[in-house]
Amino acid sequence: MFKHSIKQTLTLASLCLLASMSAQAQTADGTVVITGQVSANTCKVNISDASGVSPTNNGVRSVELGTVSPTGTFSAGLLLGTKQTVTFSLTAASGSGACTFASGTTGWNMALDLQSNQVNSTSVPGKPFLTNLNGTNPATNIGVALFDNAGTQYTTLLTGQGYLGTKLAAAGVGSAAALTMGAQFMATSTAAPTAGLFTTTVPMLIVYN
Repeated sequence: MFKHSIKQTLTLASLCLLASMSAQAQTADGTVVITGQVSANTCKVNISDASGVSPTNNGVRSVELGTVSPTGTFSAGLLLGTKQTVTFSLTAASGSGACTFASGTTGWNMALDLQSNQVNSTSVPGKPFLTNLNGTNPATNIGVALFDNAGTQYTTLLTGQGYLGTKLAAAGVGSAAALTMGAQFMATSTAAPTAGLFTTTVPMLIVYN
């Protein structure tokens, strides 16, 4: 069972996927923001991309979601572009060296602290997706599918659950283990995606067991 203590400073991290589409098939860009200091366990959360490059000191990491085109044949649930991943890991509070858990802690995980306005779980049965929250020039008929630590697309994304929200891993992992999350564009209907911007965020909470 997962637990958290009020004596712990649990840090909120946000995965920000910022993407664009156009008739010329523009590239989709994104940013991952992490601020991960956990005082009770004297650990710091780091995030890296598929190349293994760690984030800059201000905790910002850009994510390339690939090139997508609004032309072609589409079906609800069809994955578009290339899945990209980000990896979370723990180090000592100094930023180097191993993380040492506090007494009684055996593992860690990350919970997706999603809210109802961020997730559509009904339009494509069994394939929930992140909705487009861009209020300026939103692309339509497209969402973002998320993938867990095992690389499996989520069939359920819980909302409004906080620390009980959907986890990256099925069970807590050791302090030296890393956790990975994937993200990929997904068509949400048979209609072609329209050109525009795609913006969403995924708040995340560190959970210990």
